[in-house]
Amino acid sequence: MSIEKLIERFLNEVKLTKSTNTYKNYRTHMYKLLEFCKKENITDIRLWNGKETRGFRNFLLDKRLSVSSINAILSSLKSFFDFLIDEEIVKGNPVTAKMYLKKKEETVSFLTSDELKKLDNALEKIRKDVAFMFRLQLATGTRLSEVLNLTSKDIIEIDNSVFIKVLGKGNKERLIPVMDEFVAKELVRLRRKEGKLFDFSRSIVFYYSNKIKKLTGIDFHSHRLRHTTATKLLNNGVAIDVVQEVLGHASISTTRRYAKTSNEAVKRLAVKIR
Repeated sequence: MSIEKLIERFLNEVKLTKSTNTYKNYRTHMYKLLEFCKKENITDIRLWNGKETRGFRNFLLDKRLSVSSINAILSSLKSFFDFLIDEEIVKGNPVTAKMYLKKKEETVSFLTSDELKKLDNALEKIRKDVAFMFRLQLATGTRLSEVLNLTSKDIIEIDNSVFIKVLGKGNKERLIPVMDEFVAKELVRLRRKEGKLFDFSRSIVFYYSNKIKKLTGIDFHSHRLRHTTATKLLNNGVAIDVVQEVLGHASISTTRRYAKTSNEAVKRLAVKIR
């Protein structure tokens, strides 16, 4: 069977067992693999070994991809070979721990109070729905993928406080308190909307992120909002385990259980809207 067909079978399995975002990432990573195989004239995946893995890693380095991106692609390749092992097509996995690139220790990059003021002014000058999405990220600490997948059904009100239900990494569902009154009230209004809250793509987000950079001179990207929210919570004395829960370490299932099982400290973070 051709490598293209094997990848197609693998992606079909991923589509059934992983989140939509994970599937999209795997599909992109597998295209890189196909590109490498065509370049090196590799037609039989059973002949792939450590030499080919290193060659693929170096091929990705030549594309000037980040360390995180390369390691993510290698992780997808490892999953692909795990699938091939299960299908009894290959006997071992050639993607070992030593193949991964060493990551530099990253410094958390949060927005200062002066930068937040500049951001607030810039948000008044861009497309309103995109600006609100950025405000929602800042009020909840959500990832971009999480906020773009929100629907009106994910807006939940408990004891006059507003929460959003998101599906994070590893298909883990969690309830996040909305920690800004304006954002909370706007979400309550948006509960009348059908379907997704935000009808635009990542490319639109990146376009307006660049526009904010030009307007403010800030090195702005949406993930800095998540860092800013986490840093603010910790600086305000919120326990680190509570911050971890807000950022994605809690699992919940039904509206009734939200009120009963959600960490009380997390629930207190949500502003009252009336």
